[in-house]
Amino acid sequence: MGDTLGKADQSDLLAAFLWMQEGVIGRDAQSQLESARDALIGDLEILREYKSDPKFRGLSWECTRADLNAVFDSVTAVTSEEVNRLNEILEASGAALESLLCFPDEDPSLRFTPGSHESPLNTVVACRDHLIPLKRRREALASDASKQIDRLADLNDRRLEFLKSGKSYTPEHMLRFDSTNFEILISWLANRDGMTIRHDRGGPGDLGADGIFRTPDKRTVVVQCKHRKTLPGRAIGSEPVQRFNGTARQEHDADIAVMITNATFSKPARAFASKHEIHLIDAERLQKWATWGDSFYEVIGIPAPVPTSPTASSPGAQS
Repeated sequence: MGDTLGKADQSDLLAAFLWMQEGVIGRDAQSQLESARDALIGDLEILREYKSDPKFRGLSWECTRADLNAVFDSVTAVTSEEVNRLNEILEASGAALESLLCFPDEDPSLRFTPGSHESPLNTVVACRDHLIPLKRRREALASDASKQIDRLADLNDRRLEFLKSGKSYTPEHMLRFDSTNFEILISWLANRDGMTIRHDRGGPGDLGADGIFRTPDKRTVVVQCKHRKTLPGRAIGSEPVQRFNGTARQEHDADIAVMITNATFSKPARAFASKHEIHLIDAERLQKWATWGDSFYEVIGIPAPVPTSPTASSPGAQS
């Protein structure tokens, strides 16, 4: 070692110093990447704890637990993708760092001659530069998730208040209805949400319309109901949806065509309805509308008219 140092000239010593400095910078960059990856893995563990906590934030989430879990699942999926991406970056950075830490066999001063060749440190630093946009994405993801959770907490409070109002109809309650009472309930819900009732139940010659309503902004809503006495029951197939599609607009001039069930719709039925702009309200959506008090417009995802506050009496049929 001493003999080697004794033979080294000033350029050799400078090259050795620069090589050591590159190693320090490279190891620091690699450490930053690893810390960022570990922080994301920590985020995933926290998300698992949040999702399994029945009293997250000290709330019951009785009416929004599924939506809350969906937020956690979405953030988990995005974070997992970030971890995978960062692992790939770490692999590239690690390979470059390994090359960097191997002292060159050739004259080391040639390595630092301007324009001689590309240093592996450039690759390591380029990998580290991914941390700035990653940090921004992580902060944006956390901010968006926090806003969604705040909204769900408010929604949960609103739904719990509605449950106590005496205007709530549970899925179990609706099972005890017959088809006529189910249609009357749907008309009452429409009236509750500010619609006027032109036709409140089906029958012979109804041409597929079990309810026809008019929104405050003069849109015509045509509804067909499919009530099930047992659940889960047989899913509503595509044929009834196709028949309804043939009459809702052609016969009744529907601006908004809606088929409603306290059960479920089959995959082909959903595909057909989506293609032909027919809104489907299944048991899950019906619970939001009838049990938790969400508005018709929220449930099917269309713009609401100017809010009105009509007085609606609960439907008399309580089978």
